[in-house]
Amino acid sequence: MDTSRTNQAVAMAPNQNTYQSIYRTVIFFDLDGTLIDGPFRPVVLPAILEELAVSGLEPAALRQLLFEENYRRQADPAYPPTQAMDWDDIFQAIGQRLGIPVKTNAERLIQTHAGPPYAVLHPGVREALQALVMPERAMVLATKGLRKYQQPILEALGILPYFDAILTPDTHQALKSSRAFYGNWPQQATLTLMVGDYYTDDVLPAHAFGFEPVWKPANLPEQLHSLDPMARAKAYPYANGQSVRPAAIIHSLVELVKVVQDLEMAFHKN
Repeated sequence: MDTSRTNQAVAMAPNQNTYQSIYRTVIFFDLDGTLIDGPFRPVVLPAILEELAVSGLEPAALRQLLFEENYRRQADPAYPPTQAMDWDDIFQAIGQRLGIPVKTNAERLIQTHAGPPYAVLHPGVREALQALVMPERAMVLATKGLRKYQQPILEALGILPYFDAILTPDTHQALKSSRAFYGNWPQQATLTLMVGDYYTDDVLPAHAFGFEPVWKPANLPEQLHSLDPMARAKAYPYANGQSVRPAAIIHSLVELVKVVQDLEMAFHKN
């Protein structure tokens, strides 16, 4: 494993425009729900819900307040992208609304619980990343989580060296729904892929930007497990409004290696 990718990822994230190498393929990877399950839900969320419980509201209502505030910020194009995804700022905002001085600190909790059992890799992730790393491919992490939350997890789980760069909302002051989020990385290759679990963040915008989306839905119907990833993309029971079809649907990262190889072969043959 070429550990120079680690140094490049840390050094290049603030300004991708200085990076001039040309690749055969750029692969963008979502993080949470795609490569890992992180400590936000098992550690951070219970802590803030317990603190806000003195308001008398039920946990479900408190969760709704927190996530609605996050969604509201993301939906507002005038809202600073970094602040939109800053959970500590969101906690403080909801605490002020409820009249509760909030002490829960997401950044500190994540740093303390960045590794197992609170943060874990999905099955096959390490093996897939190892197999995909090649000089002619750029491996780029593209996550909505802020760097202060995500980098400690990447380091604790030992997968930071596999990536050439880390893109977060504070990289280009943009969210994943914006083309600006990806900087000039799509121009670095003739084929660009996006691998992610969230249709709205990882399939729709990727397709709009000319990427080939590879979707890893949270709940893949059992009857589709035996199909190959390209056939799944045609047979999947899409919901209303899901008119964009990904190039492939994977059940686990184990399947991604062949998907990438097949897409590269088909693309570069034409």
